[in-house]
Order: sequence, then structure tokens, then C-alpha cells
Amino acid sequence: MPDKRLAALAATVEGYLEQMGLPNQPSEDHLYMFRRGSTAIVVSLFMDEDARHTFVRFTAPTLSDFEPTLDLVREILRLNAEVLFGAFILFDENTLCFSATLLGDKLDFEEFETALSYVAQVSDDYDDMLQDLAGGHRVADLLKEFDG
Repeated sequence: MPDKRLAALAATVEGYLEQMGLPNQPSEDHLYMFRRGSTAIVVSLFMDEDARHTFVRFTAPTLSDFEPTLDLVREILRLNAEVLFGAFILFDENTLCFSATLLGDKLDFEEFETALSYVAQVSDDYDDMLQDLAGGHRVADLLKEFDG
């Protein structure tokens, strides 16, 4: 049953991505990756531990290769109180992402499109300011290096 529900969610997400003109070919573990403006977006599909519900997570890597400081952590907490939904997440390997998760069971196009656009916009709006505070690399910098 869980695989069928995840497959149904994947079909829905692929249709929504196609409507938005975005790549809709997932990896084997239900990850969709693409650029959106100056940032990158990862859309992941998963089920909760009890396999009762499906979820869609939108993640935009914002900074990498920086040294976390108390000032940065304070700013992340301030921003998390300011954003409408979602949160900045600081990972052990000195990567900062902005992420939001939606229930996938009855996902509609408008909430999917809005969440994806919002996550990309927040990451793009704050990456320069956060880089000024913490250093490191924005996704736009890494994409520029990758493109050569």
C-alpha cells in the first residue's frame, strides 16, 4: 500500500512540475532537482514512519562551506520567526537550507506551486545577506562554477 500511495503522489507531482515547465524526472528515491532563478530546488517525496501519510518537502540549499557563528544562528532564528512557513535549517556539515513540507495526501496544484515558489524566493531573498554575515558559498556561486 505505501508504495502505491507514494507512486500516486509522484505522478501528481510530475504532472504539476510539467504544468510549471520544470523537469519532472525523479531519481530512484523520489527526488526531483532543478534550478529556479538563482537557487536550486530539491523536491522530495516520502511517507511518515507509520506509513499513514505522504509528504512533499521543498528544499533550497542557501549557503555552504561557512563557519557558523552566534550572530548567524541568531539571524536564522529571527528569520524563522519572520517567514510565513518553512524554516532555515543548519546542518552539521555547515550547509544552510530553507525548507517547507506539505502533506501530500490531497496535494493540489496551487499549494504545490505556491510552496515551491516561496521556498525558492526565500532562499534567493536571503542568500546574499546570510553570505555577508557568515561567508561561504551561495548556490548561485556554485552553479556558476559548475557551468564553467
